[in-house]
Amino acid sequence: MFYGPNVLFAFMGAAGVLVIILSLMAIPHYKIIQSEDETWRARIQRKLDQADLQITAWEFVKTSVLLGILLGAGAFILTGALAAAPLGILIGFFGYYTFLEDRRDKRRREYQEALLDVVNILQESFSARNSLSMALTTVAEHAPDVARADFVEIAKQLSLGENLETVLTQVAERRRDMIFDRLVEALVANQRAGGQQLGPVLAALRESVMGLAAGRRRIATAQSRIRWEARIVCSAPFVFLIMLRQTAPDLQEPFLASFYGQIAVVLVGVMSAAAYYIMNRLGARATAPLESAGVSA
Repeated sequence: MFYGPNVLFAFMGAAGVLVIILSLMAIPHYKIIQSEDETWRARIQRKLDQADLQITAWEFVKTSVLLGILLGAGAFILTGALAAAPLGILIGFFGYYTFLEDRRDKRRREYQEALLDVVNILQESFSARNSLSMALTTVAEHAPDVARADFVEIAKQLSLGENLETVLTQVAERRRDMIFDRLVEALVANQRAGGQQLGPVLAALRESVMGLAAGRRRIATAQSRIRWEARIVCSAPFVFLIMLRQTAPDLQEPFLASFYGQIAVVLVGVMSAAAYYIMNRLGARATAPLESAGVSA
């Protein structure tokens, strides 16, 4: 009679233990807090732009709601538990937001690693031509795809006669990437100093970017096994409910139809989803690129 509740609460306890263990194993990481206030729509749109998702913030919200409704309906059909429907809606909505953050972090890591190639191209082109504007034009032609659009825009604005410092600062404000900011500051400082000492500055920046990328790859490799284990553990309660409904419906249905059964489903779902979200975000902080507060004056 009490087999079903005992198993469900056991999974709840396991999910809580998972949160504690993964929190202790996570590597702390500190981000620069943005200085200006933003609306929720502006924050989402900035993340969409950084993730290279060509949709608006409002389209993102509508898609999240639709996914939530579909997941809620699927959860109710598969488990037969009424409480699974609103729980599925919440998980579907916030799951898409988690996907956005993961994709944004991945694209920003790719962008920062692409800046290593950008620095190499700048070094070679500047050494050969001794012209920063020509070097930036070369970067616009040969930079990796993930970073090329920014430098195409820079080269285009310079060809129209715009000021170098203004153009670089505008792109940096939109990109909000710490490594790109350091590159902009180096280029601006070199321009103000006469434009002849760029080589040593780029060499130092190149070593910094290489070290950052190598460290991030080592951390990501170490975390991959933990992430897969967390996915299996956090999804286990839902898989168990579906299997139990197919193999022993007489054991499951009376409990899930009761008030305590509905409460158990909600608690299991919330704890499993929260455990995975916390683990995922704590793990991402160890490898996430730093978001800059802006180019220093």
